Amino acid sequence: MYIYQEKDNLLHKIHPLVLISYCVVLSLFALLFSHPFYLLGLFAAVALVIKAADIFKEWLFYLKLSSALVLMILLINTLFVQLGSTVLLWGPYIPGLGKLRITLEAVLFGLNMGLRFLIIMSAFCLLTFVLHPDRALHLMGRLGNKWVLALTISTRLLPLMVSDFGRIYDVQRCRGVSFNGKSRLKRVKNFLPIFNAMVISSLERAFQLAEALQARGYGVGKRTLYSRELLRPRDYLIFLSVTLAVIAGIWLTWQGAADFTFYPRIQRVYLKEGLLAIFYSLFYIIPAILAWGWQKCRLLKLKI
Repeated sequence: MYIYQEKDNLLHKIHPLVLISYCVVLSLFALLFSHPFYLLGLFAAVALVIKAADIFKEWLFYLKLSSALVLMILLINTLFVQLGSTVLLWGPYIPGLGKLRITLEAVLFGLNMGLRFLIIMSAFCLLTFVLHPDRALHLMGRLGNKWVLALTISTRLLPLMVSDFGRIYDVQRCRGVSFNGKSRLKRVKNFLPIFNAMVISSLERAFQLAEALQARGYGVGKRTLYSRELLRPRDYLIFLSVTLAVIAGIWLTWQGAADFTFYPRIQRVYLKEGLLAIFYSLFYIIPAILAWGWQKCRLLKLKI
């Protein structure tokens, strides 16, 4: 089940603000950069962080879901963009578009856009499976209690309903109920008890939540905190790497080093550009290095 699961991992324990900053900065420069070397470096970096966070299986599920959209981006750009000077294939005449003309530049530009999308999707995947929704919304508690409570309940609704559906579905199957019959009407009737049980379970959960809020005096007096998020050395190290990535990214954007020309002809690439892209990607690998060191080195685990 692809919902948040608590794990004994450094990345699951870092401060929410640090993790949100990392994902936002990664997504921002994925949009600003167009050079394929830098995009490949960002993709490899976030893949290593996801691997260190022990959510690689969930990430592969996201990649499978995103592959159709990436293919769509590639096909639309290849078929409808007639720019580029390196012609790969001449096709038939299409009304409104003219003679079909597939160029190398259009294909590579589509792949580049697909890679950019995968980086942003990976950043949100990391944020979804590493950061608990309650911890994220806890940061916004000072902005207003009521709307944060409503947002917290809303974000928890779908995962709880998915969990209830899976639990009740397994119970019904253990009782001998078949959901794979040939008759569509019979399958629908077999699913009705599951939906009834989900409605009852949701109502009971709502009553329990209301009683808990009343027992704890919600909305009466000044808001108190059961626990506080503290910044630790690991948070400062990751935040420092994110800050350096922002400074370096702004400099690369200002100098035009992260730009790339696809049309009308693909610009030449040089080895120093690849080395500079690898060096820049190291800023985003710091969380993965700390996570692996946290698991392997007991002294480092105590220090950070």
